[in-house]
Amino acid sequence: MDFDAWEADLAAGTATHASGFVLKIEGNPRNPSSVDPGKFPPDLSFADQARLLRCGMEFLAKAASDNGATHYSSKSGYAREDDPRMAAIKAREAEAKRYAERTDKPKRSVLSLKKSS
Repeated sequence: MDFDAWEADLAAGTATHASGFVLKIEGNPRNPSSVDPGKFPPDLSFADQARLLRCGMEFLAKAASDNGATHYSSKSGYAREDDPRMAAIKAREAEAKRYAERTDKPKRSVLSLKKSS
């Protein structure tokens, strides 16, 4: 098994191995606040599972420290601007921004813990 065959999506906080193993993190990739490993391939020993997890964390940290790009692959390097994956990332970011800046958002009710007299 090639432990260095990773692709990182820093915008989503995930790294995907060629075997299908997905590693999700929250926070800074070099010092994450939460790490959520997905299901390991069934034929891996415990030692290889630990190695795969460690290699994935190292890959995410390296991808985050290299120029701050949002998408990085161990084989092809950074995603170029004309890459369809980069276009999908930009579309998701634009949709999130458009939703956050809506003026017609429904007003949420406020919960108050004070006693009413």
